[in-house]
Amino acid sequence: MINILNDSEIIMDWPHESIFTSLAYIKHPNTEVLVDRGKKECVAVYGESFAWGDSMDSPFVKHNLSTHGVFDNIFNGVDDDRFQVRRDNFTYRMNNNFGGQLTRMMDTDYYLSCVPGQGTTTTLYGLQNSIERLNSKYDKVYVIFQFTDPGRDLDVTDGDSGHYENKNNPHKEKIDSLLKDNGLNVDKFFVLYEQIFADRLNELKKEYANCQFVVWRNFTRWCGADFDGMIKIDEVMIEYYNTLLKNKKLNMPIMGAYWDDLDISTPTEYKMRELDWREASWNFMEDTTKNIYEGDRWGDTGSYHPSPIGHKVWAEHIIKNIEEHNGKD
Repeated sequence: MINILNDSEIIMDWPHESIFTSLAYIKHPNTEVLVDRGKKECVAVYGESFAWGDSMDSPFVKHNLSTHGVFDNIFNGVDDDRFQVRRDNFTYRMNNNFGGQLTRMMDTDYYLSCVPGQGTTTTLYGLQNSIERLNSKYDKVYVIFQFTDPGRDLDVTDGDSGHYENKNNPHKEKIDSLLKDNGLNVDKFFVLYEQIFADRLNELKKEYANCQFVVWRNFTRWCGADFDGMIKIDEVMIEYYNTLLKNKKLNMPIMGAYWDDLDISTPTEYKMRELDWREASWNFMEDTTKNIYEGDRWGDTGSYHPSPIGHKVWAEHIIKNIEEHNGKD
């Protein structure tokens, strides 16, 4: 297997300021990286842990150290004596996550902007932080953009991110406004929520002509937005894994366990159905005795993140969608 890091220039980017709103973000290393292999095209992956390559051999390590209360005024609930960090097997992870697989298969450069635990809003901020530079550097950029659980965006609202300085971000204001509209039913809310992202991605697509956009989801279903000519992978990642294993249909929830944070009128039956689907899908993700596509590199941890083989088959599926869209056999 070709090591994509060989004879490459590795450039670590400074992340968007939004990652400093949560301790969950800053404990993960090497989240913004360019692997410059001297190519004219680039695969640029934006997402969270499923795209970063969690479970790839980047364990958490607890250190007995004193942070002298430095986090007390920034983050709530920090265990000052057991600050948790990660040791990142960077070479293995970057070669085996699906972005690395795509880079090898398509013979491109590789830009990764993925922070475990973040929502789609901060994923978008990472894209906006880098797309201009990539568009000007490359003849073509394949922007692989991940959507994840909408519940992760519910706390990016006025007053909840006191140390986030970019208060007038237009995207954030649209999310804030939607969350305050109590006249929406739940299905309409989620369509409009997803459409905010689709509209912004379409604006970026028109502004940056060298970029081709691919959008996908990991474990929550599509809400019904119009992505207007972008390559949309209809199958949710874990739904695709389930199909490969020839199991019976696995229903995808629209959101995880964040219903108490959503101030939108939602029938109890609707919530209970979604929670049941979330539990069933979560059990499938963690069942490494049957599901070879998720788990760590040894396949036996019960982790719900994609395994190396899971990343590989997802990369192949992305290429298939790109080729079908671009009219290739």
